[in-house]
Amino acid sequence: MIFFIKTFSPVSLRIVLNRKFLLNLLLSAGGLLALNGCALAGAAASAAAYTAGSAVSLAGHTATTAAGLLSTKYFFGCLPEGSLIDTPNGTQPVESLKPGDQVTGYSGRTVTVQQIHAYDEDETAAKFLSLEFQDHAKVELSQMHRIGGVRAGDLKIGQTIHGGHTLTSISRYAGVNRSYDLLTEDRGYRIGGVPVNSMIVEMLQSAKTGKIRD
Repeated sequence: MIFFIKTFSPVSLRIVLNRKFLLNLLLSAGGLLALNGCALAGAAASAAAYTAGSAVSLAGHTATTAAGLLSTKYFFGCLPEGSLIDTPNGTQPVESLKPGDQVTGYSGRTVTVQQIHAYDEDETAAKFLSLEFQDHAKVELSQMHRIGGVRAGDLKIGQTIHGGHTLTSISRYAGVNRSYDLLTEDRGYRIGGVPVNSMIVEMLQSAKTGKIRD
């Protein structure tokens, strides 16, 4: 699955799932589409899903879900482009992975990538953190992303996360123009041996409920 979200209007959202499911949503500028107090440009919203050659109209529900997802994505963030994901054959940049590839999962076992999401980011927002650990592992991710089950922004120096990794340094930075996340067969993936959670399911749940889980 390839998932692009433009953070500025007009907004174009395209989802491709294993080449069997296609959802293409275009919110054209000129009007207003609102959800939970968050406004998005859009005079018209149209969506079509194509499954096994059959077209199904999803216009109303999908537009609402997409609006919620866009507003939710403003608070979430993922991995900056260039992040090196652990795989059975060494590390690989997150943006070069594709559905069906094998990576080292959250649990440490080999798992298959189910989906890949990519998001355009506001380069001026200093919401990304560089975390360094006692074993010299380094992970860069947004402050809302979970690592070892804990939001990166809640971590403190000296804290030990799942897998016995003790944090020694935290720094904040901006300048990220695209971020990525992976959905795998378990809870996530590993970077430098450190377990990193996939945030895709949690983000979609937040978009649906309008609430962000602690």
